[in-house]
Amino acid sequence: MTDAIADYRIEHGDLKASAVSIQARLKHVLDFIEAQEERGGAFGFETSCAVACGTPFITAFRAWSKTEPVTWKNKAGEVTASRPRAAATTEESVLQVAAALNHAADANPPRSEQRPIYKPLPRKQVSRPRKVRVDVPVLADMLAYAAEVDKKRASLHAFIVASLCTIGRPDSVVDISVAPEREQWYPGSTSLDLNPFGRAQTNKHRPIVPVVPVLGEWLAAEYAAYQRLDPSARKGAGFLVNYYGRGVLDVDRAWSTMLAGLKLPTGREWKPYLLRHSLATILRNRGVAKWDLQGFMGHEVGSTTEVYAIGQFDTVATALNDILGEVELRAPGALRRNCAEVAVSGHFVGDQKMTG
Repeated sequence: MTDAIADYRIEHGDLKASAVSIQARLKHVLDFIEAQEERGGAFGFETSCAVACGTPFITAFRAWSKTEPVTWKNKAGEVTASRPRAAATTEESVLQVAAALNHAADANPPRSEQRPIYKPLPRKQVSRPRKVRVDVPVLADMLAYAAEVDKKRASLHAFIVASLCTIGRPDSVVDISVAPEREQWYPGSTSLDLNPFGRAQTNKHRPIVPVVPVLGEWLAAEYAAYQRLDPSARKGAGFLVNYYGRGVLDVDRAWSTMLAGLKLPTGREWKPYLLRHSLATILRNRGVAKWDLQGFMGHEVGSTTEVYAIGQFDTVATALNDILGEVELRAPGALRRNCAEVAVSGHFVGDQKMTG
């Protein structure tokens, strides 16, 4: 079983855009196997693929996983924070171990004669609906905080603006780049591809979205900064959300600091994806077309025709512009890129710096 997991990662999982998530899910399974080995359980390092394909294995794994909290560790390996493990997180590991076992059965020659007889439980069955949403005034407060000058919050500022303009998932927002080789956007383009060239689409589809005027100004400013760089310095540059000119994986630390600064709650439902969920709710309640909202958010992949005919999602784009107008009234100037006049990506004027 451990060999099957290693083979799956080398031959498939580590080559996927979601490699980090796949690695974490399978590590959880390996932690289970190690725990079983140490306590003399029914499973261990010698567990075969055939045995792992059976109900007893996955039943024991689910029971163990329920007792194992999600932890965060510092560089010294010390646990600094933890929370109870959600059932949905366990099922993601079930999905991944099933994929590894099927990979072994599909190998040529096959490395296993068995396939898992179980499937992950449906997400609707194990996921608690997220109920927290914020309205336009709170969005304006967040943006005003991030846009405050001389506070080194430029990465957070760019993240919030791009999220408001694209309704994108946090991972796709930090992945927005104007670098030509990524083929996401070019000067004057009215659309932005949230899925860069060379990245395979996953179940969390990244759509092509129309560029609203506010986002267009930010993209143009970033492209101008990118063009001012010496060609030898452009590798890794061009990300709209950046830290000293280089892309970031997330803005979680800056986000948490913002929540504390604004005296907002913290916790599972107050992570950065709150922006996406809140905007989707506001737009739906304002009566945008269902198909437009699905397409804009990447929930509807679309037909073959739509591969050639890029959707404009007019009702969503119009409503987004209205929301941005309301944000501007509540937080004048906050939508404007404060550092647009300086070469943001990699070069700075005076004491103006980027922060994560």
